[in-house]
Amino acid sequence: MEWLVILVLIIIAVFAYLLFAPFYLELNSSSGLCGIRFHRLAYAKLIITDNTLIIDLWIAGWVRRIDLFAKNAKPKAKLIKPKRKKPFKVSFSRVEAVLKSFKINKCYLNIDTGNVQLNGMLYPCFYWVGKVSHRPVGINFLDQNEIILEIENNMARVIRALIFHLFTFKKQKSWTTLMNYSAN
Repeated sequence: MEWLVILVLIIIAVFAYLLFAPFYLELNSSSGLCGIRFHRLAYAKLIITDNTLIIDLWIAGWVRRIDLFAKNAKPKAKLIKPKRKKPFKVSFSRVEAVLKSFKINKCYLNIDTGNVQLNGMLYPCFYWVGKVSHRPVGINFLDQNEIILEIENNMARVIRALIFHLFTFKKQKSWTTLMNYSAN
C-alpha cells in the first residue's frame, strides 16, 4: 500500500512540474540564438548557416542535430491521413487570451532601416513606444540592427487563460451571420 502512495505522489509531482515549469522563447540577433527552452529539461535551437538550417535538440541529456536541408538517403513513404469530420476552430479572441498569458522578460530592439528619411519618420514612433512600454526600443542611424527578446510562459497560465476565456467571453454572432443579417 505504501508503494502505491509513493507512486501516486511521484506522478503528482511530475505532473505539477510539467504544469508549472516555465518555457522560454528566445531570440537574440547578436549571438544568433533563436530557440525554445523548457526550464532545464529540454531546449531546441535554430542555427542558420550559409546553406543549411539546423535544429539542435537537447532533451534530458539526449542530443540530436537535424539538418533540414540535407538530402535523405531513403525517400519517405507518404502517409494517408484520415479525414476529420469537425476541425478544431480557433477564434481570434482565444489566441488573444493565450497571448496575454505570456510574460516578456527581456526586450531590446534597436534597428536601422537603411533609409535616413524613413528612420527620421519612424524615430518619434519608436521613441513613444519605448516610453509607453518602458523597454529599450529605438531606431538608429548607425546601420546597427539588434533584437533581444525572451518571452516566458507555462502550461498552467495557458490553461488558466483558456478557462477564463471560456467563462468570460460573451458569445457573438459570426461574421457571416452579421453579413446575412445586414443584407436582409
